[in-house]
Amino acid sequence: MRFRKANAADLSKDLSQLLNDLRDVLATKGHDADPAASMLFNKAASTLEKVRSSSAAAINESRAAAQSADAYVHDSPWRAVGGALAVGALLGFALSRR
Repeated sequence: MRFRKANAADLSKDLSQLLNDLRDVLATKGHDADPAASMLFNKAASTLEKVRSSSAAAINESRAAAQSADAYVHDSPWRAVGGALAVGALLGFALSRR
């Protein structure tokens, strides 16, 4: 079985669909009559908003880090190549000792 990488838009869409499905189920069952169901729906909605805001922040931070790394490599490519060589040599040395 192959899994594809989920991106943030897919996850956000799936969470929104889950919340909409929960809203539909509670509407058909009459969540106003059942306080526990209403509390569950409110908790799910607030959790979804927290997930959306934290995932958006994580995406923005990762984009900024990627742009910063890209700018650094473009500004000093030989330094980046030297650093990659050093890290590769250290890993090769450490793994060959086992």
